[in-house]
Amino acid sequence: MNITSAVCWCNIWDNDTITNVGPDVLCLRNGNAIKFVHMQTKVVSYFKADTVASGISISAFAGHNRFPLFAFAEVTLRPNILVYRYPDMAKFSIIPPYLVSYTDIRFSELDLLIAVGGYPDYNLCVFNYRTGAVVLEHPTNVPTVARGIVVSYTTLPSIVQLNRQEMTILCYDICAVEKESFLYKVADVDLGKDFLKSCERCLCFGEDTILYATNDFGHLFILDVACFAMKHQWQPTYETDVEVPRAHGITYHKSGFIIWNSSAAYYVKKKAGTYKLEWELEGLLNDVVRILSNSNGEIYTERRPGHIDQVIVDRNGTVSLQCVVPTGRPVITFRVIPGLKDECVCVLHDDGVTMMDLAKGNALCEVSVPGASSMSNHRTLAIVAVGTMDARIVLIQFERASLPHVLCELRVDTAGIVGLEFNDSWMVVQDQISALHVVQVDTRPHKLTHYFDMNQPELVNVFVHTFLLADGPRLMVFINRDRAMKRPGFATELWLYNWGKDKRLHRREYVLPKSYGFFCVQPPVGRWALIEIVATVYNTLNFDQFALNERDDLQWIASTKSGHFSYILGAGMTKHLVTWSLGGILVHFKQHKRAKKPFMICRFLCVGIQAEYLLRVKECFNSKFLIILLSNKSMRVMRLPSLADFVRENVALPLPTEEGIPCYIEQITHKVDIFVPLSLRQEVKEVYTRADLLKRDKLLASIKDFAAKVTALIDYDISKTGKTRGIFKKFCFHYRWLDALTEEAHKLCALERESLEKAIADQARIRDWILRLVTRDAVSINYRVRSIFADANFESFSVRRKVEMTEFDKYRFYDIEDHLRVSLGSFEEEEAPAPAPAAGGHGPPPGMEDDDMGLEEHEEEIKGLRELKPFVVEGHSVYDHVMAPVFQLQDKNLVTSNQVFNYNCKIRYYLHDPLKQEFNKLFHEAQQLKQDTIDSVMNTNVVLNKIYDNMNIMLRLLNMDQFQPPELTVPSLAQDEVIKRIMEVDDSEIKAINRRKPKTIDTGGKKGRMLLWSTEFWARALIVMMDGVLEKLWEEEIKKDIPEPEFMQKKQPHEYNLEEQKIFRAYEEAVHLLELDRRKYLRILHENEEKTLALKANHILKLNQRVAELMIMKLKYDFALKQGQIRMLTMEQINFGRAQLRKRFSMFRKDIDKLNEYMTRYGDLLDFYDKAFLDVKTRLEAQQTRDRTVERQFRGQFLPLVPHATHEMTKLFKKRPKLPGKVFNSVLICMEASNKLSGKPSHRTPFPLPDDVLEFLNYLAEFDQPKQCPPQVDAKSWDAFVKLRRQKTESELRLKGISYQLLDSQAVLSILNKDLNALKESKVLTQRNAEESIQTYLEKMRNMTVQLTLTKGQVEVSVLGRFSELSNTVLMHIDDINDVNRQIQEAGNKKIKAMQRVAVFRRQVIFKEWEHKLYKANIAYLKYMLDAIEKCKVSMEFLNILRNWDKVKTERQKYIAGAIERVIEQKISVFKKNIDRVCIKIDKVKAMTLEVKRSSHAIDSKIERIKVDVTFQNTMRDTMMEEKRDREQRERMSQIKTHRQLMENVRRHYAHVLELQTILELLRLRTYPTLGPPLHQCHPPVPEHILSSVP
Repeated sequence: MNITSAVCWCNIWDNDTITNVGPDVLCLRNGNAIKFVHMQTKVVSYFKADTVASGISISAFAGHNRFPLFAFAEVTLRPNILVYRYPDMAKFSIIPPYLVSYTDIRFSELDLLIAVGGYPDYNLCVFNYRTGAVVLEHPTNVPTVARGIVVSYTTLPSIVQLNRQEMTILCYDICAVEKESFLYKVADVDLGKDFLKSCERCLCFGEDTILYATNDFGHLFILDVACFAMKHQWQPTYETDVEVPRAHGITYHKSGFIIWNSSAAYYVKKKAGTYKLEWELEGLLNDVVRILSNSNGEIYTERRPGHIDQVIVDRNGTVSLQCVVPTGRPVITFRVIPGLKDECVCVLHDDGVTMMDLAKGNALCEVSVPGASSMSNHRTLAIVAVGTMDARIVLIQFERASLPHVLCELRVDTAGIVGLEFNDSWMVVQDQISALHVVQVDTRPHKLTHYFDMNQPELVNVFVHTFLLADGPRLMVFINRDRAMKRPGFATELWLYNWGKDKRLHRREYVLPKSYGFFCVQPPVGRWALIEIVATVYNTLNFDQFALNERDDLQWIASTKSGHFSYILGAGMTKHLVTWSLGGILVHFKQHKRAKKPFMICRFLCVGIQAEYLLRVKECFNSKFLIILLSNKSMRVMRLPSLADFVRENVALPLPTEEGIPCYIEQITHKVDIFVPLSLRQEVKEVYTRADLLKRDKLLASIKDFAAKVTALIDYDISKTGKTRGIFKKFCFHYRWLDALTEEAHKLCALERESLEKAIADQARIRDWILRLVTRDAVSINYRVRSIFADANFESFSVRRKVEMTEFDKYRFYDIEDHLRVSLGSFEEEEAPAPAPAAGGHGPPPGMEDDDMGLEEHEEEIKGLRELKPFVVEGHSVYDHVMAPVFQLQDKNLVTSNQVFNYNCKIRYYLHDPLKQEFNKLFHEAQQLKQDTIDSVMNTNVVLNKIYDNMNIMLRLLNMDQFQPPELTVPSLAQDEVIKRIMEVDDSEIKAINRRKPKTIDTGGKKGRMLLWSTEFWARALIVMMDGVLEKLWEEEIKKDIPEPEFMQKKQPHEYNLEEQKIFRAYEEAVHLLELDRRKYLRILHENEEKTLALKANHILKLNQRVAELMIMKLKYDFALKQGQIRMLTMEQINFGRAQLRKRFSMFRKDIDKLNEYMTRYGDLLDFYDKAFLDVKTRLEAQQTRDRTVERQFRGQFLPLVPHATHEMTKLFKKRPKLPGKVFNSVLICMEASNKLSGKPSHRTPFPLPDDVLEFLNYLAEFDQPKQCPPQVDAKSWDAFVKLRRQKTESELRLKGISYQLLDSQAVLSILNKDLNALKESKVLTQRNAEESIQTYLEKMRNMTVQLTLTKGQVEVSVLGRFSELSNTVLMHIDDINDVNRQIQEAGNKKIKAMQRVAVFRRQVIFKEWEHKLYKANIAYLKYMLDAIEKCKVSMEFLNILRNWDKVKTERQKYIAGAIERVIEQKISVFKKNIDRVCIKIDKVKAMTLEVKRSSHAIDSKIERIKVDVTFQNTMRDTMMEEKRDREQRERMSQIKTHRQLMENVRRHYAHVLELQTILELLRLRTYPTLGPPLHQCHPPVPEHILSSVP
């Protein structure tokens, strides 16, 4: 079965598949199709691996960097690896099946192919792809993904394998011994978590065969084998200081490296020993998948979805990205448009529609449709309809393939469109909520109308699998009754919808005989013809054929079993039927000469060896092209061969009825619904002019005036006739409609009230539920009690309502009976014993020592502490139990984390929680006390207000000045004192159940509800209820004035009669008594005011005192809790530090073992390469011997035969073609060229040599032609000469190749020696660090932190403090010590300043005394000189000289001038003699210099020989031991010098220091007593190891 098809084009290509194929070619892959692009000529060619001959699909792919070769492994079990040659796509070689599968393959720089196998061993295999032989195999057991291995550029490449699971890299070297090769594991390096995002592209080799890497921050690292870690080399600089990890990649380019991420690319190169940035490419590189560099120095990038860009660096250093090979865009769907002559296809992108040429893949035209999501085409016309995600439908017509027209556009009032069916004049769309809508299409002119919505409840409650619009207004909807089914799903029923002009929607339901997963329809040719339906049976290899006639009868025509290898996933119909599955694509011929029934003969178009998920497949234009759309929006277009051969037969399955009898599907339901077109329901919006609006305003104004007149008339009528007569009675009184309306209003009010009450109840219930939910596990909700009108406050402890016992799982397994132990009672001892362990690992404190201040010594009987059970509280107070002295000591036996966890759990459960609960009881009592106090104060405020009101009333009645009542202080609870206020929930935050209808919502409901719940409402209701029942009080009586008799207003006092006078006197007496009562009541009110204010202040003071007491108690309780926490934290810190040191030492131990292993491996590898180096050297010497033999044979045997042409033949013998010097740059090329020259037959596949080497061989062949022979040499001699010259050239090439091998061996030896020395240094450093860790651990074990606590429980000393001895210490407050020391310092400073002033004065006195003595001495000397001069006598000669001084002076000058000339002549003669003598000495020195130079040359040669010997000795000696010995000597010498200098300083300054100490002690005794240093017996003894270290 040879199924072949040629690739025409693909729209997009797979990510991360770009590969070099030689220096000038790049390739991309799409499944099993490969696209090759020659970057110089831009020639594109394709290769497809889909047959046994060309390769059964592709699982792993690789391209050669230097030669135009590519290789891939098949996807089958035990696959072949096929190597092809570009550009002829000829098979170069085949590596036969060796492993079960391959995950990755890589070419080396020469003739090796490295492959990694699959599960379970993941073997690493090295093949010689020329011969197909297996060089070696090595099991790694490391799961490897694609591009998971990296290969170096050397002859025997180093191989690096990435372990993605453990984030490590494994480094291997290939070692060859004679004919056997093996893989040697050199290093295993841990990358760490900083390489997680970049692990796919983070490794590459450089020219120096060293592995380089980059991490998630773009840092450049080099593999340091000695430290088995990455060594930092360079890092980019970012604008922000915060570095965010993201994926980076690295690739080698021109002796440097390119590091890139999603926003920039950096090219760094090593200069002067450090890496420096050469250029930077900034821009959005989000779509760049990989960057490649070829041997031509060009940089290319792969950009999604398959573009190839080139990095261009211009002369100015500007870097840009230029697209050189563009590709297409992702395809949503495609349609083959009828009515066009061109071979083209219409594809849908997310931003428009494009018409593509099938043969070349060129875009003929484009139409922009933003947000496109679905597409369908007309049955016969070149029209397509496009639906978008913003609910638009666009109708596009193609006049030609390159000339589109947008006919019309419709925006549907629905969700986004995801499905579309188009047939003639109707269109059905499906939105995102699976609702169907019918759209009418008019052609003259073109118009789209939203006709109606298919929103029947039956359709909403089912799963719509597929809908097809095949003929006219008939819609086939295939559904499943299970609404919860997920796509793709399957269908079990067919609902057939018909609609017409009668506005009736007919629905016929058919139960399908099977479950079907895909449906396709062959459009009918004529109107009311049969509609042919093909449905694929769900999860089978079968498909069924149905027919629907014009009477809506559904007939089951045939059932066929296809030749697929897996379940059918989809089908499509054109001329033939195409079905596809994971196993391939089949075409079923509708008419075939070998079958009487349709679709019984089929042929495979494509066999799916590798699973690909297909969405749509179409064969078109008489089976000339095959279009495949995959689920990743990739579309392939292939040219099909002739389909006449390799056909297969399907199997016809029987139907339920006998043959010849039609099998109809029964119609179970026929339902008719009435629908109203949306065009009839649309409201017509009229546009009014300004004149119309003015008319409307005038009409409204006239209506308003008329209403006002009618209202005024009715009011006038009511005022004159009343409501029972007149107009009002006639129109508005005692009418049935008004009674009915009133009754309905009453009902509505009742419903409103009931709904309001339910809403209030719902909100209250929700508020309480939220409060209970939040406070159910109250861990961090604390609230306070604050004093009234003061700043004192304290808060409660947060305690969980329910203890989570999951925390005590470990506790149940450790010391569970600790809290159940029986108390040992109290005991007494005569002497103070040593500290004995108490319960829970605690011991009593040390006994008190006697005072050292000379007080009387007395002995007390020391009583032992009563042992308490640490977790059982004995007594009424948990606080007293926690603060007991027994529990104030640290427990050194708590070491492990489980013990600490166990102890913490028990402390929390048995002590801390009960302690908090104990305080919370006091807190709640204080809370209740405050509430009672607030109530009392509020009551007193009410009483005071009443008193003030009564006082003002009395003052008014007594005709006295009233006063303004003072503002009373009103205490209240703060927000943090009541949890309901902390968790306050407003009604607007709660969605209550609203049982009212929307039209009956009352806006005043909230106001009425607030009134209903207000306290004033109930108070007023109570007053109204008790009115007339309360008794008359005295206070109320005296507030009333006595009524004045009537006669007092009518008569004057002198006109009163007797009885009236009696009444008047009684009235005056009553008034006087009333005034006395009022004054008395006023005094009572003042007294009540004072008493009430005192009572109010007493209540507040009592509460504030209680709050202050509890605030201090809260501090004590907090200190009690924090003291134990600090003690446990100290212990945990000590244990954690010890554990970290143990872990650190174990890590150093592992590192030392690993270094020993590495040193052993490197030693073995060094021995192996030493032997290999000697072997290569021996081969070189042998080849040199053969070369000299050929030279001697030419000169000794051939030249004597042609004595007349010796010179010419020697020149010809040395003549070589002139070519660039770097042609023979590798061992393989030299050996292959030498094999070509030898002419010996070889069974191996010839290696493809470069063009320059082939040109070299052609030149040599041209040199060997007889026309190059000199005329004096015969043909036989020329043949012998040609043979000798070829042997000489072959020998030279072999010598060059072996020299390359020798250089490679030397380079590897130097690298190995360097790495081995680095490993030794790392081992020494690691051992030193391990010893330091041991010493630190021993110090940690000896030292322990001490915690000091005052009697009140507050920790005074830091946890991290260190103490040596505390026996003779006195605990003082640091402020007191600072005050005393500051006073002492001030007094001392004053004393020092006074002494300085006295010293300065004394110096001044001494200086003045010295000056006085000096003046006395000068005066005495001057007196002596005066006496001496006076006694001096002058001779006559001296007097004559003084008299004739000018004459004597001239004579002396003449004599001096002649003497000077004689002296000058004498000096000149002396200088000449000296110059002669110096010239003789110079000649002697020159002769001696020459002699010294001769001896220096001899000494230089001796020095060179000595250097060689010294170098040899240096290579043989142990430098590390010598450095250690020198370092120890230098350290010892520095110690001796330091000690000597210190001793000298001590001796030099001893007397002065002693004198200063004495003076300072005297000054201290003169000023004030200070806190001196501790006594000598308090100093700790000097350790022996310190004394012994002093020389």
